[in-house]
Amino acid sequence: MKPQFPLFAALLAVLAFVFPLRAEEPEPFYVYDMSSLREFDRANPAETRRVWDETLLVSALQGLANRDSARLYVLFVHGFGHNTDQFWLDLFSQELPCDPPRKGWLQDRERRGVQSLEELLGVFSDSYRGVVLYDERVPATVNVALTVAGAENLLPVRYDPDENSLCGRIVAGGPKLPVVKRLINEDGSPMFVGKGKIPGTDLESTGSIKADPYYWMIEKYLKTGKSNPCEGAYYIDAYWIGRPIGATQNHCLTNRDFAVSRKGFFFDLSPWDDETPNDDPNQALGTDFRAFNAVMRAAYDATKGRKIIRVSGFTPWDTKYTDHGNAGGSHPGVPTEWRHAEILSNYNAYLDADALGCGAMANASFFQHFPLEKRYPQKKPTVADMKAKGFLNKDGSVADKTFVAIYSGDYDSAAWVYQSMPAFWHDAARGEIPISWAFNPNLADRFAPGFDYFRRAKTPNDFFVSGDSGAGYVNPTAFTEPRRFSGLPDGLDVWVEHCKKYFRRWDLSGIGFVIDGDARPSDRAVLERLAAYAPDGITTHQGGKMGVVPNPNGGKTPYRAMNFDLANPEHGAGIILGDVRLDRGPQFNVYRTILWSPSQLKDMFERVKKDEARGSRVEFVDAYTFWLLLRLEAEHIGQAEFDVRP
Repeated sequence: MKPQFPLFAALLAVLAFVFPLRAEEPEPFYVYDMSSLREFDRANPAETRRVWDETLLVSALQGLANRDSARLYVLFVHGFGHNTDQFWLDLFSQELPCDPPRKGWLQDRERRGVQSLEELLGVFSDSYRGVVLYDERVPATVNVALTVAGAENLLPVRYDPDENSLCGRIVAGGPKLPVVKRLINEDGSPMFVGKGKIPGTDLESTGSIKADPYYWMIEKYLKTGKSNPCEGAYYIDAYWIGRPIGATQNHCLTNRDFAVSRKGFFFDLSPWDDETPNDDPNQALGTDFRAFNAVMRAAYDATKGRKIIRVSGFTPWDTKYTDHGNAGGSHPGVPTEWRHAEILSNYNAYLDADALGCGAMANASFFQHFPLEKRYPQKKPTVADMKAKGFLNKDGSVADKTFVAIYSGDYDSAAWVYQSMPAFWHDAARGEIPISWAFNPNLADRFAPGFDYFRRAKTPNDFFVSGDSGAGYVNPTAFTEPRRFSGLPDGLDVWVEHCKKYFRRWDLSGIGFVIDGDARPSDRAVLERLAAYAPDGITTHQGGKMGVVPNPNGGKTPYRAMNFDLANPEHGAGIILGDVRLDRGPQFNVYRTILWSPSQLKDMFERVKKDEARGSRVEFVDAYTFWLLLRLEAEHIGQAEFDVRP
């Protein structure tokens, strides 16, 4: 007997005609302009506290509001001549300038404005349960409060009995938000006093009011699983309130929404064990350093060593831990950065390096909901291309030229990409010269729509490689034994698998720059393991060698040590020309630039080419062409490793 469905189907057709289904309207999103908080009277402590309090509150609220969908967008960051947040909001709200044109992600979504902080709290009242109070006299408690906020859907508020303070406006008065957690006693006295037992634990105090709150955080949130051990955030604590130096946005408060949305853990501790930090000068020597390692070991243990940990942020070098200005330390900025990165690498963690200067970013919790494609292919050069360009002789050997590749960096920070690309990606010279954009692919986690746009709007002269070491800033050898800060077993395989995932999506097959810092230099054994995700090529940090190593695909991966960092077009042209050899034989040189525009690169290329004797030998090429030619040269001469020339 046949099933009797025709009548039912006809009835559905009639109903659909009479009551047509309407496509679900896209959810509206809200925009809150807090750019006025960028300007204030630094000599007025009340003004400084207001700026800190409100910016922090909005950032945490944004993280909670955007946890499950993109609901709240803020305007605050400015850089490279652009109102950065407004620029990207406008771009993603219109048809994208790419070929073929593509509808903007936000183009069909209604945008609603929010006029006041109180209105904002009302609109997103479903995102939080109350507040967690922290103690300004114990600056580290703000980072612990952010950790608590993400884990327990709370808003971090600085305790202040003044009725005009934020605490007075929204806790004691106004909406009277309930106090759910305290990092300060009910009578207003400090909860962390640096002696006895650390409150609520069986741990003896470290003797430091700065370090104790982090051990409390470890016990209550990292060890219990309330916080996400794979999402770290390293940003300056409330010490900034007393020293609001430099550009206001260098407090990086707007960066913190992302880790809050992902229930991350926050900290700010010195990487040095040979001097006390200026923000806690009376602690026992090495207390900060031990706490830094304790936080990272707790995160590592929570992952059982099987996952990679992201740590967004950077050493607040203008204020702490270095010899800069009044930062109070004896170590220069770069060694401090390198030590910081090595410690993280020791615990299977990488740095998303929001370094000061252009370290501020907003809206990462909003951007994380952009729907990325599964794969973004890029066209890479072939041997046939090399022959067509005259880079290979008839016998297949490499032409007698000086091949120069430029590492266009440093883009190991989502914030640096976010701030610089409104200017650099839209520079008139982009597309006229080969550029190897060293965008670490993990940065797409925080700026997904931007990375999608770059791939859709690229020209045939735009190529993409990774920045520092792969899908995150690490020292690869600090993943291998002996790991001097952690003593943990080898973790490089975990790193390789992490990178494979990102490299596959973004069709990357080369590392633009492996940074060793003060860790051991990457030797051939390490390079062979890195070749599992970078089979087409690797630019190394230290050493005077280049050559090839076997890769898991059965082929050979070329590598070459970085020549030099270039300061500006005039300096760069001089360095490049000075390295050109006039005797026979192909030459391979690679240089690093930091935050250069396409116009600056073009200027340097033209300066080099004006030199008739040496410049005529130079061929500026993309990184993939460079690596391909280097591999072919190694195969032709039959050597796996040879000295760099010059």
